[in-house]
Amino acid sequence: MKTININSYDLSFIFWKKILDNSFLKMQCKQKDFFNNIDSLNDLRSQSSYNTGSISSTTAWLIYSTTLFFKPKKIIEIGSFIGKSTFSMAYAADNYFSENKCEIYCCDHSNEIKFPKLTKTKIKQFHKTTSTEMIKQLEENIIIDFIHLDGRLENDDCLILKNKISEDTLFLIDDFEGNEKGVVNLFSLINSNLISRNTHCVIYPLENEIAEKYNLLEKSTTAVILPIKLLRITNQ
Repeated sequence: MKTININSYDLSFIFWKKILDNSFLKMQCKQKDFFNNIDSLNDLRSQSSYNTGSISSTTAWLIYSTTLFFKPKKIIEIGSFIGKSTFSMAYAADNYFSENKCEIYCCDHSNEIKFPKLTKTKIKQFHKTTSTEMIKQLEENIIIDFIHLDGRLENDDCLILKNKISEDTLFLIDDFEGNEKGVVNLFSLINSNLISRNTHCVIYPLENEIAEKYNLLEKSTTAVILPIKLLRITNQ
């Protein structure tokens, strides 16, 4: 019999629809407040030693929606800058945990911007700290189930992470286009055997035609590295 082949692009369409349907069903009424809160973080640029770009509003909502869907408890972020992606995850965690059960650890190699206390979710900042230095300082037995990469992975990062992730760990990767750092990070994960083509699939950045249906008008270059074991074919 001939098989039906589903590639990563097909799956990406389904993935983002499921993720965005979930967040719009539960949180659409709070979307305006979410964007206002995220935009307010632009004021933190005045504290920066190295002022660089930040994520789009669409990317912020995608990070928020993905976090809301998978409900991680231990999150690390490489490249936090003014905290738009950090707080996108923290706001989501506030909505799925009634108590402070989620912890976010983030680092910025170039800055020491102090984030305001905006959420119940615990955020541990590592100022002017490399990703390798941050990961080394995490508790020995921690298992990270959600990793946001908005900075380039170092070789030593992958070696240390092997003992701190599980087969369920999900990766969000920014700047996933062309030869940008997101694509480089994917190959670093593969070459270090943190993920493999047999156990993980790439969810490509959201297509504009899908984004517009959810009132997301800015471009996003965020991809997701999804463990295949988190996929299930159901009757409904």
